[in-house]
Amino acid sequence: MSKELYDLSILSDMVYGDTDFMRELVETFIEYAPTDAEELSAFAKEKNWDEASKKAHKLKSSIRTIGVTSLSDVILRIEQDTRDQANMDTICDRISNFIRTLNLVLESLKQEPFIINNNE
Repeated sequence: MSKELYDLSILSDMVYGDTDFMRELVETFIEYAPTDAEELSAFAKEKNWDEASKKAHKLKSSIRTIGVTSLSDVILRIEQDTRDQANMDTICDRISNFIRTLNLVLESLKQEPFIINNNE
């Protein structure tokens, strides 16, 4: 299933195969992405579109760096819509769907051998 959610070869290429650096980046993503996603949701519920757009932009950068291909287009659209205040009738549902998929990604990333082997 991880192949459908993310492609770590993107990150590996970016860091020239340095697995220690990859581990550090992935662990940072695992640690901070859930909080960023919850803040994005809260800003959207509050209709604080400026902060929601900033949070979506931050998530987009992290998602692209890690290679989370399943969410790249989704978070880009959320960023654009919160910035432009477009498609507001569906934004909270789309953010909820984004968070559900993000949680699958995070659980799968935690099972990656280079993460598991370091924590044993």
